Amino acid sequence: MFGRKAAEKLDNAAAALHDAGRKVGGKAGGRVGDAIANATLAPIRNQINTDCTRCARGKCKTH
Repeated sequence: MFGRKAAEKLDNAAAALHDAGRKVGGKAGGRVGDAIANATLAPIRNQINTDCTRCARGKCKTH
């Protein structure tokens, strides 16, 4: 599982994508950077908030 440090790094990467897009294309570029971050980083970031993925599938023998 990912932890707090991984979440911080993903958030920083998303912010960097937004800033890079804004520098290149203004407001529209910032929205493009956000779209790219949501498509690539959001699935990983959502896993951080999940307690145990095995519990969700009914395969966890610990909880």
